[in-house]
Amino acid sequence: MRPIIALAVLAAVPTMALAQAAPKGAAPIPAAEIKEMFSGKTYNFTEKGHKGEKEPISWYLGADGKMLGYTGNGPSHAAGTWSTADGKLCVSDQWAGAWGTNHSDECQLWARDTAKPKVLYRAEPSKGGSWTKFTPKLSSGDTITPKIEALKVKLAKQ
Repeated sequence: MRPIIALAVLAAVPTMALAQAAPKGAAPIPAAEIKEMFSGKTYNFTEKGHKGEKEPISWYLGADGKMLGYTGNGPSHAAGTWSTADGKLCVSDQWAGAWGTNHSDECQLWARDTAKPKVLYRAEPSKGGSWTKFTPKLSSGDTITPKIEALKVKLAKQ
């Protein structure tokens, strides 16, 4: 049975490598640029939820490396940290909701079209997502703490 497992692992490696490669004509965005783009801002996006539905998510990414998260789907909130590497925006956080708690480590991949620098691409390999053209929806400052505080009060009453 071990040879079958080894073949299954080897068969998956090219798929994982392809998921990491930037789209043709694009290059990973340098870590410093990703940090500048997101630092001190609330980032709103959707991702594939547990049941395949689109799930709205908000992350506040503080200039100090702290991260807050909120989603009305559940609803739930998170606290943790964020970091960048070339082509990556990563978070490590603890989510909490009426359903309990869950630790999450994930990275979004970011690339820029080399011929058209305003065109950005994002992929979420941990969510099964492929590269898509993507313009981040950013708001200055922390716009989600009031929602998190209201949710914490609601959860404390349950």
